[in-house]
Amino acid sequence: MRNFNARFRLRDTDRHIRLVYTWFLLLMFVGFVFTFMWAHSMTDLTPKGIALHYRGSPENFGEPMSFGQLAETTHFHLFTMPVVFLIMVHVLYLTMAGPLVKGLTTWVAFLGVTLDLVSPWLITYVSPLFVVTLLTGDVLMTVTFLIMFAIPMYEMWIVKRPLMMQGDS
Repeated sequence: MRNFNARFRLRDTDRHIRLVYTWFLLLMFVGFVFTFMWAHSMTDLTPKGIALHYRGSPENFGEPMSFGQLAETTHFHLFTMPVVFLIMVHVLYLTMAGPLVKGLTTWVAFLGVTLDLVSPWLITYVSPLFVVTLLTGDVLMTVTFLIMFAIPMYEMWIVKRPLMMQGDS
């Protein structure tokens, strides 16, 4: 199955194209770091902290997240997270990684996104035990993000020899 033009590979591009992809990947990395820092500041990244964030806490007079708050957050994330991961997957597919790595990374990444999107609803309206679902989704997204970041960066800047020579047909 051909996914993209097999003649275009990141490691074969000129320095300017690689810089554009590098800036994109670096900005996405910074975005992930800030997301991690924000999540830590809101929940301490503990199951208890996450549950209290969504379900509220009588100890600190915290209210549970309202339907409107969950809907607003979900609405925003439904449009942004799949697009970010689609672009990241696209960049991965421009590398020489094998089809198993590409396919597995793709499906695991989108499973992580799905778990992350549905978990706040489950935590709020079903059970705080669904914190495990949220954390699982976050781990899957983080691991696949790092794969989709590291492989292209490695191929663009570490691998020295172009795969295809000028004039190959």
